[in-house]
Parts: sequence; C-alpha cells; structure tokens
Amino acid sequence: MKRTKTAIAAAALLAGAITLVGSTSASADSTPQARDIVGSGSDTSQFALNYVADGYLAGTTVKTGYNGLANARLVSFDAITINNVTHDNIVVRPGTAAIQRPNGSTEGKSALIANANFSFARSSSALNTAEISAGLQAVPFAADGLKLSVSQTGTHAPASISAADMVKIYDGTYTNWSQLGGTSGPIKAYIPQSGSGTRSFFEAQLKAANGNVTVVISGTILTSQEHDASIFDPTNATYGADAINAVAPFSTGRAGLSPTLVHLEGGFSAQRALYNVVRTADLSKAWFSSIFSSNGYLCSTSGKGAIEAAGFTQLALPDDGGVCGAPTTAATTNFS
Repeated sequence: MKRTKTAIAAAALLAGAITLVGSTSASADSTPQARDIVGSGSDTSQFALNYVADGYLAGTTVKTGYNGLANARLVSFDAITINNVTHDNIVVRPGTAAIQRPNGSTEGKSALIANANFSFARSSSALNTAEISAGLQAVPFAADGLKLSVSQTGTHAPASISAADMVKIYDGTYTNWSQLGGTSGPIKAYIPQSGSGTRSFFEAQLKAANGNVTVVISGTILTSQEHDASIFDPTNATYGADAINAVAPFSTGRAGLSPTLVHLEGGFSAQRALYNVVRTADLSKAWFSSIFSSNGYLCSTSGKGAIEAAGFTQLALPDDGGVCGAPTTAATTNFS
C-alpha cells in the first residue's frame, strides 16, 4: 500500500511510481484514516489498485490516481510487506487492534466477512458458495491471463508446455525436462500458497485439462508465494541453483513487472477476470459508486490507464457489451 498525500510534489510521486513499476515487492504501508476505503487480498491485482489509488507513470508523465481527486481515499494493503514478509500485523483503522495481514484472495475475502474495518477485498478468483452465503458480491474490472512461466536465463524447459503435459508435471508423472523435449534437468515445479486465487484458478485449469477429474498434486511440488519471480532468479541465494529447472503458473500481467526474470511459456494459456469484492449492503454506498461501479473510477478512462500500466486489460462497460463494474456472484466469462 503506497499512501501519498494529495498535494505531494510531482517528483516524489514519480519516484514512487518508478519503484512500483520496477519491483514486484509490496510497498510500505501506514495506518488508514477513518474515512478511507480500505481493502486487502490478492497479490495479483495489488499493483493495479496501488496505481489506481496513487498514480503511475505513462512514459515519463506522472498520471494522478483516484486519491488525488477525492476526499475519501482508496487504501489497499499489499499481500506481503516491502521486505517480502507474509502475515505480519497491520492496523486497519486508527485505534483498532492489529490483525494479521491478509495474503491472497481467500484471506482478503475472509477478512472482509469478519472485520467491519475492511471495505473491499481484491480477488483473482470468483466467489465460492460460503462467500456468496456471507453476502459478498464480486465486481469485475480487468482481464488477466495465466500461463506457465520459467526462467529467462538458461531454462531447461522446452519452448512450449501443453495443458496435458502440465497435468503430468503437477501429478508427478514427469520429473525431468527431457520427458517433455527440453534439456535434461529435474523439474522444480511450484504452486502458489494455500488461499491464493491464482492457485484455485490454476487447480481448476488442471482439472479441466484432466478430463474434468481433479488432479492430485504430487508431494514433490513446491509451494511459493504467488508471482514470486525470485524462483526464476539464478542469482537468488535461496532459489538460484534451481532457477533453470523451475516452473510455476504466473499472471501474464504480473510477469510484465519482472521481464528480466520471468519467461511465459507457449502452450497452456487461460483467461480470467480480476475482481474487487464488496458486501451486498455496500452496493448503494457513494464510495462504491465512485470507485468500483460501472460509472466509477476503475471503469473510467483514467482507471484504464492505471490498469494497463499494471499489465491487465480493462473490461468493457455494460453499455458496450461488457461487465466492468457490474456486481455478480458468478464467475465472469465475458472478457470483452
């Protein structure tokens, strides 16, 4: 969460935007104020919401975000800290007790249900039955892709991995890249952490590629923070030795923030919507209309620039045959 003052100098905003564009780490956060619109959740869309809130760079031009225009500020806690720490404590509102930072779509939605201090949750997965029963509504705003990714440097993987081969990697049938036509080397496959919207979406893609039969994930599959590009970094002290053998599902939008590390494979590819989730009771609130609705900032021309800067595609408005800003309890399949 990058919180800048409305009257901050352009040079400072420019420096902050450069930091966000060039990094996949979360930004520093501070305590939101009582009037702020506060959210947490998905790692996938955290940068998009940061850009929407605080602005971004378009070439060398600083674009003002929603917080430079409104009194009630949009504040979005990132999934991890600037130092890549997960589940540290955060203070959601002044004078309230610290809580554990939500990490991922599921934890963000759970926090929205349990804690009245949250206004929304970022999510890269659709609502499940329990979330619908709890009175949540998902509001789509952008389209993202999901592909398998490998290291940009010296990978042993072939140029393309089919959906069928992907299943055999994650069920443990394939253990060496030579079995797929790559260079000999042990496959180091990663899957996002439990509660990740990317993980639940990816597991659904595995099932679909397996004749609609659930794939039992092999015990050899490793777990990583979703969209952690360091697993592909040969210079990283923790993952470096395995970087040339690593593979993981990766958001195509998030991959664009780590172009020197992440290579998106040919073959398997899927499309999904990104959502901001709110309570049904809040659909009539002025802040919902101002930010998340079809007439709000996220679905506007200004919002489009911020969304595209984060690597995603803004969905079309309902008047144009799309679903941007239209609350739903079903998974979005209209990516117009």
